[in-house]
Amino acid sequence: MIETPGAYDIPHDIYHADPCIIPSLSRSTIKDLINRSAAHAAFNHPRLNPAYQPDNGGGKFDVGTSSHYLILEGIDNVAVIEADDWRTKAAKELRDLARKEGKIPLLSYQFEKVKKCVARIEEQVLICPELGIKNLMEDGAHELSFFWQEGETWMRSRTDWLSHDRKLMLDFKFTDMSVNPADLARYILNMGLDIQNVLYCRAVEMVFAIKPKFVFVFAEVNEPYICSFIGLPPDFLVLGQSKFEYGLYLWRECMKTGIWPAYPNRVSYTELPGWAMAAWESKASEIGEGR
Repeated sequence: MIETPGAYDIPHDIYHADPCIIPSLSRSTIKDLINRSAAHAAFNHPRLNPAYQPDNGGGKFDVGTSSHYLILEGIDNVAVIEADDWRTKAAKELRDLARKEGKIPLLSYQFEKVKKCVARIEEQVLICPELGIKNLMEDGAHELSFFWQEGETWMRSRTDWLSHDRKLMLDFKFTDMSVNPADLARYILNMGLDIQNVLYCRAVEMVFAIKPKFVFVFAEVNEPYICSFIGLPPDFLVLGQSKFEYGLYLWRECMKTGIWPAYPNRVSYTELPGWAMAAWESKASEIGEGR
């Protein structure tokens, strides 16, 4: 059990099982509290739900996850299955065996794709002048788990990559969507990455008394394997800070009362977004003009 605040080099599965002395608050739990409900937050918390089982997404994140392991740790926690697809019984059995052994099953062509993707993304990271990184393995620490206290509340976060001087933090997001910076604002907000930025920088500041620069590396897992480097501007961080504080408040209330409410137990009426009426009025005017 973690009883002392600090940065720990512990395995991925132990971190996600929450080894803190008491249940701790993380970015994903804050996201559940704010975007869904306290009931979801409790259900998805490994220490609050005895029946908790981590969700691997049914395999849809395997390429991204294996890319993540390879670029950060230089290891390929992968079981390569020599098959064209997962339709045969033999391929399915090998896939299931790999998962039981804690490995990520990939078809041979998928693994080749991962290696090409990682090589191309790393190349782009190393030539980015603002980052100033010469070697990802040598210039920083990967997968550090941070634990600290906010009053009586324990917090945790797990950084992807942190420079040895603690002044630069990278977080890698491998995806099959466009990573054009102009396309990412909605995704950042939906995924709670504004909260992540605030929380992870707070972790380093609380443990090392240094506030790092935080940069997201959004990487496309399809050719030509392009990435973009995203730093959040002040308005995003103000919003993220507000969400963090509200999430912390909700967590404390639920922990104190032992009550984790779901959605309101009444008929609710959703509000019509302003853009919906504007879009229809524009469409209606086009119809009128066409008559």
